[in-house]
Formats: sequence, C-alpha cells, structure tokens
Amino acid sequence: MPKPKIQWAPDGFYNLRRASGVVRDVEARGRRVKAAAGEGFEMASRQGARHPQGRWRVTISARTIKAARRNAKDNTLVKALNAGRGR
Repeated sequence: MPKPKIQWAPDGFYNLRRASGVVRDVEARGRRVKAAAGEGFEMASRQGARHPQGRWRVTISARTIKAARRNAKDNTLVKALNAGRGR
C-alpha cells in the first residue's frame, strides 16, 4: 500500500490560531495571570505577524510605576505565570 501524502495548508493553520475558542482560551489564561499579579498591571491581546504562523498572544505589562517597581524587585509577573496554567 502506498504511503499517504500530506498536504499542509498554511492558511488553515493561520485560521485555526485565530479561531474564537483559541482566542478565548489564551485571553482567559492572560486574565488569570493578570489577576495573580495584582493591581497595576494591564493585558493586551492580538494576533502576531503572519510569518506564516500568526500566533495569538497575550501580553501582561505594568501599567503603573508602583507595579513596575514591584515587578522589578519581586519578579511579580514571573511568579504569576503559573496561574495561567490552571483551569
């Protein structure tokens, strides 16, 4: 029996990465990390450049000087990352 040939569809991968279920999951994880980090942090969500992946991403950053100092001193965001893994 001949081996089946697989044809990858880059557009299919791109569309899958921006599907509403994927976006909801990534944003929910981002909100959990933001909540674990505490006051003074903000979340942004967007799709990355299409090279060819275009992965959806969430970024959490310090919104206030106080949060930035706390993050620099205590690694607040690094410690909060684990919250994004739970459900």
